[in-house]
Amino acid sequence: METIGANYIEGVLKGLIRKYYQERMDNVVLSFGKAGERILRNIKPLQIRRTSYRSVLVKEDRAFANNKKGEAYAELEISEPDPMRVTLLSREEYEYRKTLSQFEQWDEPLESASVATLYVGETGDWEAMSKELINEIDKSNSYVLVSGFGGDFAQSMHINFSRLLTVRKVAHVNVIIKPSREDTKRRKLAEAGIRELKDSGASVVVFDNQKMIEKMSQVHPDKNKVIGKINVDIARHVEVLSARLSNTSELLKYQLSS
Repeated sequence: METIGANYIEGVLKGLIRKYYQERMDNVVLSFGKAGERILRNIKPLQIRRTSYRSVLVKEDRAFANNKKGEAYAELEISEPDPMRVTLLSREEYEYRKTLSQFEQWDEPLESASVATLYVGETGDWEAMSKELINEIDKSNSYVLVSGFGGDFAQSMHINFSRLLTVRKVAHVNVIIKPSREDTKRRKLAEAGIRELKDSGASVVVFDNQKMIEKMSQVHPDKNKVIGKINVDIARHVEVLSARLSNTSELLKYQLSS
């Protein structure tokens, strides 16, 4: 009877471990809805690592016209096969933008995270869509889920995807943006969703728009600047969480396969 040596078995196991990790990202930052995507667009990666940034939005093929302050405005967005946006500006707006000293601000900064957007159809079967989605995005050892709660699509998809990761015992952190008090209905819906996540035992980090706006407004009286600053601050927190999860995955990989 042939005897298999312990060194051979150890080598096979380490090979399987290395293969397992090679087929997976260390971390995926995944957002649901437009509020979550705005956070991802503000992320500036802390380091080069095996992390991907993915955004999930409802597919919208739309074309509309609007008359605002007497100026004609139209927007056309084509979601497939490739995301593309065409915006028609008034001559006054165009001349204003053209003469700005920092014209580059209209483009995405090169150091920002590269975000891939996936468009999905509307459905009431959030559980089925979550199962379909997890097969379409990168396999990963951990996830950071980012969403603005208070809306049907983002909140429902987020909760069901988190539940799916919990069942599969995949490490993940839920980052939630809660609407301000003036939006009573959406805020109550968000609070119910946050309780549901916490009751399931999931790790939840909540950013309350109300508290952040009150704090930022003391420094930035311009509301647009306040919202922009809030998005940047949340993006930094998300990136730190992602980096920690990625580093933990890398350390475990080396410990198991060395």
